[in-house]
Amino acid sequence: MSDDPAQATQGDAVGPGPGYVQLVDVTAGPIEAAEAIEQPDEQGRVPVLVRIRRQPPINPLWILVAIGLAASGLFLPLVAALRAVIIVAAVVAILVGIASRLFMRVPPGTVGLVAKGGRHSAVLENGIHRVNPVVALTHVVTTRELAFDVPVAAVRSVDGVNVNVDLVLTLGIGDPVKLAYSITTSDLDEFIHATSQEAVRLLIRRMEALNALDLGAEEAGFLRTAIDAKLAAYGVNVRNVAFTRVLLPEAITASLEARRLATIQLSEEKENFALEERRLNDRAALIALDQDSRRKALELESLAEALRFQKMEERLTAYPTAARYDVEMQRLKVAQQLAGNSRAVVSLGGNDLVSGLLTAQQAGSLGATVPVAAPPSAVEASTPDDGAEAADGESGRARGPVRGTIRRRTSG
Repeated sequence: MSDDPAQATQGDAVGPGPGYVQLVDVTAGPIEAAEAIEQPDEQGRVPVLVRIRRQPPINPLWILVAIGLAASGLFLPLVAALRAVIIVAAVVAILVGIASRLFMRVPPGTVGLVAKGGRHSAVLENGIHRVNPVVALTHVVTTRELAFDVPVAAVRSVDGVNVNVDLVLTLGIGDPVKLAYSITTSDLDEFIHATSQEAVRLLIRRMEALNALDLGAEEAGFLRTAIDAKLAAYGVNVRNVAFTRVLLPEAITASLEARRLATIQLSEEKENFALEERRLNDRAALIALDQDSRRKALELESLAEALRFQKMEERLTAYPTAARYDVEMQRLKVAQQLAGNSRAVVSLGGNDLVSGLLTAQQAGSLGATVPVAAPPSAVEASTPDDGAEAADGESGRARGPVRGTIRRRTSG
């Protein structure tokens, strides 16, 4: 058994279908009417109307009490004072029985229909009312809004597809007199079903099946107008229409889902492709930017190197003697460092700067001027790898003085 009335089958105890009635009424006395209008039945349906049992103008219970008291006061052997009290009590009971018909209570959330002389007399709002004892309460009608489920199955659309539509009507009782006297609740229930299904079929036959999936406020307004026009004759107003479910055949639904899934996947692939393309573009732009920065750095480095060479050439041209002096001093430093090595042989030519400086120093002490010899053009330094090269070094030194030659002697 389905909890959803729109999904219930014919054999279910609940749910709209053949033999199931959503609008019900009950019968109760005027005192029990307030409880009866609020009490759901075994299927959870709350009555929309309570039919009141007919009662005499005077409550018979109080009449029976008064008769009993009067009989006991008249026929029993009682003292006069007690008999008088009993008779007074009987009169009070009769008055209470009459007064109970002078006031009428209508439960909250309802209206009461009263009749006089066998005809409808008036509609009473909820509360306590003072009425004529000959006026009887006949019906108690609810003023709450009612939810009414209408499932419509296998409605053929304009393109020949069967569509199932479920909707919920919000109903209100506009004229309780028409509802109570012109139709029974079970017949009204069936009439609402038939009218709603007819209106839905007229709506679906004008559109394609796929468009039925987009039923909205405009279509709901069309159904509300069409159904309300036919229910107004029975005092019922349609205040709202809501679509709860629209179903197409399973084959069409599966095809739509597959197409939708393919569309989503294609869109996702496009997004991934665009993202990857943007990443590649960003990477290429980064590489180009890096190459451009390197090129600029090389250009700046070349300019700096050219400027350095230019300045150096200018200084060498302007100060040649100082440049030669600086070179010879660097050679001397190298010779001094190698002289501390026991494996190195340092020999100085007779025409080097140091000899010139020593000669100039001696000439200065004698008071003569001696020009300093020009520095050698190069200083040779070699490290023989074997005994043959060492021998060559010895023979070379034996042949004559070597200008500025530094040789490293290696151990065998």
